Amino acid sequence: MERRRFTESNRQRRRADSERCIANHPLPIAVVSPSLLAPRCRPAFTLTELLVAIAILSILVTLLFIPMTTAFDNARRGRIMSELQNAADYALEIMARELMQATEVLPQRRVHAEDHTYTYPSGRRILHRQGEPLNLLDDLDRFQVSGNQLVDDPSNPNASSDDDTTARIDFVVRAVQGDRLTPQNWQQTYTVLTYYLRRSDPSHPFQYLEVGNARANRRQIFRVHWQPDPTVEPQYDPATGRWLVQDGWALEDFSIFQLPDPHNPNPANYLQPPPSPNTKLLSHIALTPPDIDVANLRFTVERRPENDPKAQKPVAVIIEMTLRKPTPGARAKSPNETDVPSLFIRRRVRVVLPNVP
Repeated sequence: MERRRFTESNRQRRRADSERCIANHPLPIAVVSPSLLAPRCRPAFTLTELLVAIAILSILVTLLFIPMTTAFDNARRGRIMSELQNAADYALEIMARELMQATEVLPQRRVHAEDHTYTYPSGRRILHRQGEPLNLLDDLDRFQVSGNQLVDDPSNPNASSDDDTTARIDFVVRAVQGDRLTPQNWQQTYTVLTYYLRRSDPSHPFQYLEVGNARANRRQIFRVHWQPDPTVEPQYDPATGRWLVQDGWALEDFSIFQLPDPHNPNPANYLQPPPSPNTKLLSHIALTPPDIDVANLRFTVERRPENDPKAQKPVAVIIEMTLRKPTPGARAKSPNETDVPSLFIRRRVRVVLPNVP
């Protein structure tokens, strides 16, 4: 207790001595700087530090953006390849299954027995002349050479034609009921199944990519089920070794039976000479989608080695096709340009014909 009082008295005495010392020695007047009176600023980055940070962020974003773009591009390519594979498998499955039920395959070496002209509502006229081979409405209908390019000239009789006989096949099935093949012959007449190549809209020229106002108009595989006129049959010409065909056997576009015309719903409005009234269209469908281009379609018929052409019965059919679709971001510089980056898929199948007698 005594010690605490002594400590407290010492503190009071030292405080009193300090106050007397301050009173006897006043402090000088200090000059206060304006910067000390201003509010204190928070610390920040310099311009150099900001530029370095921006440069580092740019490098990081670039390093991340390149693999992300590559990954998205690969994903789109994979999706396109999957679409091509699905389209090819679907078309081949239908064609192979129906070809196996064929009882006869019509000869492919055919020429037109007469002139005929297509006239579409769009104003496009397409001429096919007598003696010319089958010229499908796929890419160029008739063409002329102008410089280093082929110019489409479909109505010019002096223009050259294209030989597309291998891009079409016609075969006979025993009977069809409700657009389905049946094993028994319930009809006296026969029907024909035809696979052929044609652009999506035959009334407009072929267009692989959209350029300006020209929309894409790619090639597709079409399946036609039709009933021919029994009085108009292909005739063999021993002088040329080819078959003379007309009517449905020479048609390059079976959709003329489906063109709308409320005043005269007659194929004669679109084709001269008109098809036979006994030629009936049962169905006409596309086997490939319109956004995929069929760059190549070829049917090769293997026949028995006989001297008589009528005895050369078919034994197998080889189907070859090439499908393509433009890569993501592909662009065409001119309307007729087809040499653009694309993804391709090729198929080759040999179909044996067990039902041919």
